[in-house]
Amino acid sequence: MKIAWIDCFAGISGDMTLGSLIDCGVPLKYIRQEIKKLGLTGYSIDVSEMVKSHITAKQVHIVFDVSKQPDRKYLTIKSMLQESKLSPGSKEKALKAFEVLGKAEAAVHGIPLNEVHFHEVGAIDSIIDLVGSIIGFEYLEIDKIFSSPVPLGNGFAETEHGRMPVPSPAALEILAGYPIIHRDSDYEMTTPTGATLIRILSEGLLPEKLIFSTQKTGYGSGTRMTDKWPNVLRLIIGEQKKSEVQSQLFVLETNIDDLNPEIYPYLIERLLKAEAKDAYLTSVIMKKGRPGIQITVLTDKSHITEIEKILFTETSTIGIRRYPVDRSALDRRTSQIETRFGKMMVKVISLDGKDVIHAEYEECLRIARSKGINLIDVYREIDAMNLK
Repeated sequence: MKIAWIDCFAGISGDMTLGSLIDCGVPLKYIRQEIKKLGLTGYSIDVSEMVKSHITAKQVHIVFDVSKQPDRKYLTIKSMLQESKLSPGSKEKALKAFEVLGKAEAAVHGIPLNEVHFHEVGAIDSIIDLVGSIIGFEYLEIDKIFSSPVPLGNGFAETEHGRMPVPSPAALEILAGYPIIHRDSDYEMTTPTGATLIRILSEGLLPEKLIFSTQKTGYGSGTRMTDKWPNVLRLIIGEQKKSEVQSQLFVLETNIDDLNPEIYPYLIERLLKAEAKDAYLTSVIMKKGRPGIQITVLTDKSHITEIEKILFTETSTIGIRRYPVDRSALDRRTSQIETRFGKMMVKVISLDGKDVIHAEYEECLRIARSKGINLIDVYREIDAMNLK
């Protein structure tokens, strides 16, 4: 299993992340080629080497004429991504990223998501940094991403909305429930773009029991100079070869007997979108012989706060049980394979050195609809490939 650890001791931004990926071997030519699929114009992407506290790092430069770039709203960026020719995996993550950004802005400004008008994060450089980083991780075929705690600075930053406190309200909204630490700096260490990449890509802090061999280390440079620490983002790529991965997760449970049953499908969907590892319902008999539903959610430590907030706001519960559990999980990764129906994204499970391909429902449904064929025939194609 290929693992990436984002060591953001000096903070994280989109350009720092993209720079670290290029330093880890993602070709700049490939990034340029993929970004062209967005249909953006009037920009250039270049990379230079910077030395920060005796550490050589890659700094990404996005050059463009602000006067020739339109203001972009959430729906505009969403449409651009949906119509692009990005790979299904990159497109899905990019759409999720801007949904996270949009919801954070909507919460901060008290407006609906579809009315969010991006400024800094809607600028062409932020779009390229964000989508380029997602593309870069896919290029490196990373199976799991972890991070160090995310540091937040202090002070004030000048934005399109005026002078804003650091950390920015949007970054704090995005990182709700994720491990953060405070560092005494006079600048924005973690930007909303950097916070979004952590939120949508990272599974949390690096587990203590997870041991992997380092293969490559890359550094992405920030734009500021400081004597307090090297202003770089460190990305460490490694290999975890065990068939079983041990990790500690948490089970959240609550029993309910007074909720409209039509809400449960929506609730499960929300919990899974909030990065729950699993969420399911069990019929139970409660006090006074009343039938009820037990909601069970499996999650990592970094998402407990967010999951509990959903349970408290979307259901009638007034109490949640929480306890740690150890989990053994087989190695898994997402991969693109060639089938007689074209390219498909599948899940690959490894056990004792043998790979088994598992079909993903949404991808099979996409193929069936686009090709006008039976859904079961797509599943049979994947099953047949395991027999070869």
